[in-house]
Amino acid sequence: MKKRQGLSMLEIMIGVFIFAIAFIPLFRVVQYGGKSTVKINNYSKVARLAQRLIEECKHVPFKIYLKDYQEMGSGETFVVNQNYYPQTLEAINEFNEELKSLTVEAELTVKKLPDNRISEVWINVIATWKEGDGTTEGDNKRQLRLGNAIRNPDCYM
Repeated sequence: MKKRQGLSMLEIMIGVFIFAIAFIPLFRVVQYGGKSTVKINNYSKVARLAQRLIEECKHVPFKIYLKDYQEMGSGETFVVNQNYYPQTLEAINEFNEELKSLTVEAELTVKKLPDNRISEVWINVIATWKEGDGTTEGDNKRQLRLGNAIRNPDCYM
């Protein structure tokens, strides 16, 4: 009797089937990892843009805030003048071409002392976007809120 050499087609199919079943979870992990990386990357870019917007507004001389917002009541909220953060606005528009659904709203709130002097200006940034190309339906909406105060140095001398 001769020894049989090689594998039959049935044995090859069973081997391929076992191999496929074993690697499906691994492929899903890789796919999920890729999606998570994109989400985290988008979140960190938006956070950097929001922080950059606030930092750029901090470098606006306080006398300009006094001139532009003196008539506001304490605690009132208004949209931040886009002239306060032109470089960040350009970067936001560039990133919006990539993300497609990014909206960034910058709000300004004035805190006044009893003698009606502005003591602080709060800048709050609310960024909203959808993951992917922004056209898919569902609950893939993300949001980031970031805020910081700018103190009037003349009120604390």
